[in-house]
Amino acid sequence: MRATSRPAETPLKGAKRVPVQPRALKTRAALLAAVEEIAAAQGAEAVTTTSVAERTGVAVGSLYRYFEDRDALLLAAYDATVERIAAASVERLAELGAETDVEEAARLLLHVYLDEAEAIPAHTALLRAMRSIRTTEEEQDPANVTIIGERIAPFLKRFAPDARLDPARLHFMNVLIGNLVDLYLVTPGTGEERAARREEIEAHMLLALRRAMRPGRAS
Repeated sequence: MRATSRPAETPLKGAKRVPVQPRALKTRAALLAAVEEIAAAQGAEAVTTTSVAERTGVAVGSLYRYFEDRDALLLAAYDATVERIAAASVERLAELGAETDVEEAARLLLHVYLDEAEAIPAHTALLRAMRSIRTTEEEQDPANVTIIGERIAPFLKRFAPDARLDPARLHFMNVLIGNLVDLYLVTPGTGEERAARREEIEAHMLLALRRAMRPGRAS
């Protein structure tokens, strides 16, 4: 699943270093919350530095202390939703016993991730905005796809401790499933259509997972 948020010491393109003072952290969080509120109600196109400043009572000049521009605001807000979704997914996985079959756990991870993403009103709008701002190269750069080290690798180590893992195939799996998940989230459809799309993503995910756990030429 998608994970493009970076550690605080590695700012996003266009973003300023995350502050450490409690008051500054509170202000930054309020700015991101305002972006989500506007995007959920009116769409990401309604998000401007002026609209965010007005909603939070923060002067536009002060806003630029935290974010370089509108794009940086949108990207940071998107990444914040991804981090919440991923954290909720991992929390659900923590409830499973270590004896759980790895594919069963992977299915749960996928569907919890999708459920959590759909439960955040602004996520799809922010996802569309992110796609228009970040290049494909930036999105797929292994240095930026931190979910491999932070989410997938520990997940596999827990539920498939004896598996040999191929880092290149893990990266391919993350990019593949991330793009399928994003397509699912931005594509409207009936409940039946969306359920069918989930099944398709699950099938691709399980195939990629099996290959990532079996390095070398596929039999």
